[in-house]
Amino acid sequence: MQKKILVLGLGQNNFLSFLYGAVKKKDSDFFISAPFFTAFNNTSHTDSWMYSNDKIVRKISFVCYLKSAFSCLLSKHFYQTLFFILFVELKFSKTLHFVVKQMQAKAFFIANQNFNDYDIFHFHFMQYSYLKEVFMVPKNKKIVCTFWGSDLLRTSDIFNFYFVKKALNKATTITCQTAELREVILSKYGRNLLDKIEVNMFPLEESIYQLMKSNATEVKKISQFKAQFNYSPDKINVLIGHNGSIFNNHLQIINALQHLRDVQQFHLIVNLNYAITENQTIAYKNELNAALTKTNCSYTILENFFSGETLALSRLATDVFVHAPVSDAISSTMLEMLYAGSVVIAGSWLPYKTFKNAQLKYHEIVEFEDISKIFNAIALHFNEEKQKMQTNTLAVENYFLNDKIATKWCRILQ
Repeated sequence: MQKKILVLGLGQNNFLSFLYGAVKKKDSDFFISAPFFTAFNNTSHTDSWMYSNDKIVRKISFVCYLKSAFSCLLSKHFYQTLFFILFVELKFSKTLHFVVKQMQAKAFFIANQNFNDYDIFHFHFMQYSYLKEVFMVPKNKKIVCTFWGSDLLRTSDIFNFYFVKKALNKATTITCQTAELREVILSKYGRNLLDKIEVNMFPLEESIYQLMKSNATEVKKISQFKAQFNYSPDKINVLIGHNGSIFNNHLQIINALQHLRDVQQFHLIVNLNYAITENQTIAYKNELNAALTKTNCSYTILENFFSGETLALSRLATDVFVHAPVSDAISSTMLEMLYAGSVVIAGSWLPYKTFKNAQLKYHEIVEFEDISKIFNAIALHFNEEKQKMQTNTLAVENYFLNDKIATKWCRILQ
């Protein structure tokens, strides 16, 4: 029997495609529409085969907008939210923005007969901007609300809390990736939500693991990658952070490396590949250059988005990965680095009990000052360190690359 899912909220394919691709391969009865699906990056792979979007009406008529305005004016939720923004937040311009966006969203629903023929409404990324339609879902439909990580850990404004809490109370099921994140949800939004929460990771992009495995002994390809992207051919290549966001704490990590004993052994790399605007990049590169110069290590600043085999080679070319962002859920980059045999250094404040349950081996820091001590130890015993990390490949395969995750998602989305 066909199960129809409407995917709403944030539409980045780097999360959605792996999830729904795994679900559809596991159960072909799922019919999935994702009207706001977008490629994460212009060079990233788009698995649009899994989405049935051809019958969704996108051209909204004037009549639909009129009906939308009338519907909003009769909505208790509309007035409650409007008054909250206007009289609690005291933001008039935001009130106008809410009215316009709410009416646009409602008109889109009306144009598509309120999506009455869909069974499950799956919302991604729990922030106000991506949850407007939660309160438009027809009665007796299943609503699944999925946290990604930063939406839970990096938002604290009062309006977002108010809106997300209302959405979660309306939801049938709430998902998050780890038990630690479940505890954050309960402490932040209320323990009455406990019975609604399902803990399940997102399925991994298995193709990248297959490419790492097939290229692991391709010494020539890895050397060519290093030459092309200015990695060092003979030093210990260290990747700092996984994207250009300042929340990766690049500068704090780099500043902690200014007193290394053997600076000539290390080549530092920062890749501002995404999560940073073009205007921000210029100023941030100046800050990074100044900090990196003080370390006396050789270094490279990249702005490349890797995908496919090039991404696999970038993992294999990285000897050490330093991952100490402000917050995180389950880091796919860290998992890929561990699988590739890199020595990983992660912040102890990150909710990585899942990694420990999988018996993955990596270093933890409590303070940024701890990094230089680990680097000095790596410089003395690099081959031994790399050898210890080899067990991570099998551990990742056993714990993360199986169909248990997809099977649980199929159950959640029933």
